Amino acid sequence: MEATFTLPDGNPVTVIRESIAYYQPADDGTLIVFIGGSSLQLTESYEEVGPALNKTNTSGNS
Repeated sequence: MEATFTLPDGNPVTVIRESIAYYQPADDGTLIVFIGGSSLQLTESYEEVGPALNKTNTSGNS
């Protein structure tokens, strides 16, 4: 599953849920850490990121 968020510079970024090791609250949004160790700071709050990454696919496809 993919979700699109906003970087601190205002640009959009699309992340694939399966590539995320974990995400956590940060001072100015949310920090996403990927399986390979790289990370991204997002402007969206932790409360916004969680539901977006946990949405289930309702189309019947996985």
